[in-house]
Amino acid sequence: MNTLPDKQKNIWRSFWSLTVIQSMNSLNEKGVQFLLIALGIWMSQKLQYPLSVLIVLPFVLFSPLGGWLADRYCKTRLLQAMVLLQVVVLTGMTAGLFMHSLWLAVGFFTVFCVQAMFFSPAKKGLVKDIVGSENIGFASGILEISSMLALLIGQIGALSLVYVLLTQWGPESGYEAAAWPCAFATIGAGIVFLLSLTIPRYQPQSTKPFQWSLLWQHFAQLKMLWRNKVLRNCEIGIGYFWFIAGMMMLIALQMAEEANTVSEQAAFMEVLAQQKDSALLIAWISGGSILGGIIASVVCAKRIRIWVANVGGVGMTLGCILLAVAPYGSLLFLMSLAFTGFVAAGYLVPLNALLQDKADNDKRGDVIAAGNLVDCFLGMLSVGVQFILCECGVSPSVQCALLAATSAVVALFIYVNTKKIN
Repeated sequence: MNTLPDKQKNIWRSFWSLTVIQSMNSLNEKGVQFLLIALGIWMSQKLQYPLSVLIVLPFVLFSPLGGWLADRYCKTRLLQAMVLLQVVVLTGMTAGLFMHSLWLAVGFFTVFCVQAMFFSPAKKGLVKDIVGSENIGFASGILEISSMLALLIGQIGALSLVYVLLTQWGPESGYEAAAWPCAFATIGAGIVFLLSLTIPRYQPQSTKPFQWSLLWQHFAQLKMLWRNKVLRNCEIGIGYFWFIAGMMMLIALQMAEEANTVSEQAAFMEVLAQQKDSALLIAWISGGSILGGIIASVVCAKRIRIWVANVGGVGMTLGCILLAVAPYGSLLFLMSLAFTGFVAAGYLVPLNALLQDKADNDKRGDVIAAGNLVDCFLGMLSVGVQFILCECGVSPSVQCALLAATSAVVALFIYVNTKKIN
């Protein structure tokens, strides 16, 4: 009599375990990135740009191979292997930091970025295996929002920890201030690896053998994604989310820097404090995103509701308009940041769920890998576009107005091409 309830409990127990595992992976990845950025500031080296490139480069280079592995082999086994690799990588980074070897730590961080690429299709592919189509809207949304929360905690937490430890131990203790948080992250990763052993195994859906062409099959995956109208339209919408997310983060940093300028001779602690304040500004966007994602996940709990994405698209347009006219630092400005994040997350959740649900079971890893490639390309494009606008002297307010215009176009596109799905 209790078979069905027990089965449902096991399903959701596995899903919440997966959520904790991927959240810890995201927290550690972003946390150690910002530990290295803080260490770079301490050493008067700008590491934020090369580290940002390192994070997305593996997705550009190895996405087809990652998708093939997730389809061809047990996703649970692949997930467990990547979590174990994370423990090894963090151990190496910790050793490098205690040895005062920045480049050894950066070398292990590069391996971490490759690990994250292989981890992504396995993690996302497991969602439908665990919860099925009926619950994928809710589950996919929770997974995305928990990842955003973990990234936010990792970013702000790393900078704040280094700042506090340097205040306590003295400004000469830069390596130790980065090494000890990394050591505790290693312990946490070990605990998460044990948790990953509780995830059930699911049979792979593909029997496609390895081919060397997987190393350059990016365009074939994109072609497969683009031929399916529903998948294509979903990915256009998802990709735009990562474009506007990248732009908004950089615009917020530019606003914070212009409002809190420091001289070239400023002390390290003053510069690091500015970076910490910039991270807190981004928290307004991320906080809104987390709340919006949770609500959208609940709304889409039993059915993927595309109208949520349509409302989110209109909301992003309105949010960017408010940011273009609101005085920096005012309550309206801060609330506009939170509102933009709120509606953007609501826009993302149903599109992400629809992409995973409509992909063929034996090609879901390929579809996710192709989507990751598009997302990373648009994320890199956002960096280039914002840099050019900044160098050309375009003010943050005008940049927000430009984003309002592009958001309106994308919102109309999503509405026209998805209105028949529901």
